[in-house]
Amino acid sequence: MKIFVKACLIALILMNLNCANQRGPTGGPKDTIPPTLTASIPLNEALNFDNDWIELSFDDEINTATLKKNLVISPLTELKYKAKTKKNKVRLEFEEPLLDSTTYTFNFLQGITDLTEKNPVINLSLALSTGPYIDSLFIKGSVHELYTQLPAKGVLVGLYSYSDSLDLTEDKPLYFSTTNDSGAYVINNIKYGRYKIFAFSDENSNFTFNSENETYGLRSSFVPLSAGLDSVNLIINTIDSRPLNFISSRSFGRYYDVRYSKPITSYQLTYLPPHTYTFLHQLQEDLTTIRIYPPLDTLYNHDGDSSQLIMTVHDTIHQQSLDTLMVKFLSSQRPPTPPTSKISAEAINTRQYKVSLSFDKPIALFDTLIVLLNTDTLLPATPIDVDRYNWNYNRTSLSFKVSVDWALLQDSLNHQLQKLHEKDSLIPDQRVLSLTNIVFDSACFKDADGISLPKILVKLTKKEAADFGILHIKAKTSKTSFIIQILDTKNELIAERRNQTDFTVNFLNPGTYKVRVLIDNNLDGVWSVGNFIDDSTPESIYLYPQPTKISSNWEISIDDLTF
Repeated sequence: MKIFVKACLIALILMNLNCANQRGPTGGPKDTIPPTLTASIPLNEALNFDNDWIELSFDDEINTATLKKNLVISPLTELKYKAKTKKNKVRLEFEEPLLDSTTYTFNFLQGITDLTEKNPVINLSLALSTGPYIDSLFIKGSVHELYTQLPAKGVLVGLYSYSDSLDLTEDKPLYFSTTNDSGAYVINNIKYGRYKIFAFSDENSNFTFNSENETYGLRSSFVPLSAGLDSVNLIINTIDSRPLNFISSRSFGRYYDVRYSKPITSYQLTYLPPHTYTFLHQLQEDLTTIRIYPPLDTLYNHDGDSSQLIMTVHDTIHQQSLDTLMVKFLSSQRPPTPPTSKISAEAINTRQYKVSLSFDKPIALFDTLIVLLNTDTLLPATPIDVDRYNWNYNRTSLSFKVSVDWALLQDSLNHQLQKLHEKDSLIPDQRVLSLTNIVFDSACFKDADGISLPKILVKLTKKEAADFGILHIKAKTSKTSFIIQILDTKNELIAERRNQTDFTVNFLNPGTYKVRVLIDNNLDGVWSVGNFIDDSTPESIYLYPQPTKISSNWEISIDDLTF
């Protein structure tokens, strides 16, 4: 009996081990092939359709969990239906009759996938007509991004019926398509008529254009469609086209804030008489709020003084808001934040440098007498040679050009070393000078809150002519109004020339550059990005197809710039 019990226990243990070691079959590579349509009822472009259902069959079992979300029926309609799926087939049963003599196109987008890996069926659509003919007009073309000129993938291109009351931010397209990886699109089975062509990124997939953050492009005016159209190409760009509206103005702590409905690009304060004080001000990081600072004058009375002014603001599409404000500051015990700054210095040539400083608050006081060139402990600090200090409108950014006489500094340093060498032979009689500093003393800047900035040091490195490259541009064009721009890899503007076809850009730092041409098509002297509100398209851009690499001590010529 004991032997029998032991045998049973051993058998149970072996069975559990076998169960524990069971594994699913190891397959090959992941399936990335989507299902293929093998049959449809009715056939594509069927005529005189009078059924209340359609059915699609595929070569693989399918999943239709997202069909309701993806399926779009053109002309855009709220047609109700039920979807029934069985293995490799899906049937749509309509809950109401289709309209007479109408061509319908069923665009499935990514609503049908395979059962296991969820690979969507690509470009799946079915057209049918409830009448004796099928609408056969088409529009096709491509969509490209404005500044990069690259193909725009996944952009919705819509056709809207002609209407004086058409609102692109409210209405949905009657017909549509989406661009492929090459930016190409085609809209088929369109009915004869007059249409507006409008493309947008449709980030939230609701078929309605959001003018705040969705990229868009259009063809001006309406298109009378009586035959198929090829090469209807569109250029898209992201522009916040919402109306520019004043929101509020009020005291906020020790400051006075003015808010607007969207980002603004420029503004101006105009003081109405009588006025005793002027204010420092700045555009906040959100680009929708202008902060006004109280005067530092100790005679200013926060409880009694107020000033009337006009605030004029503009946005990217040149909309303007003009608002009259009564500015009054309140007393506040809240301590102001310490100021900060950012600096940069770039060599323009072997002697000259451009120095830029940006501040997080406007600068109230700037003492130019304590801006010094400090090269070496053996040389005295000296006032810098500045052509002109340039402040931006609200005194949050300062730039200037400074010339450095490296030969004079080198001679002065060697002279001091030679004198020391005569006293101590271990001290070298010369040293190669390659660096100097601009020093802004701690008392040099005082911000709008009356706080002094800490000491600022800007390093300048000596440059030789061989450290730079040269770019020659020679353009061929019949255009009379244009701007040729040289951009770096971050699309920062390095140099530009207006209406010049033959010029040279000297002293380029080594790197890769792009050449872009802004073409003023309407010859008004201003290059425009367009605006869907006034039905205008962007003016033309030409990008030279090859990036240009500039090396030290090297000259590059572009003589095939044609636009």
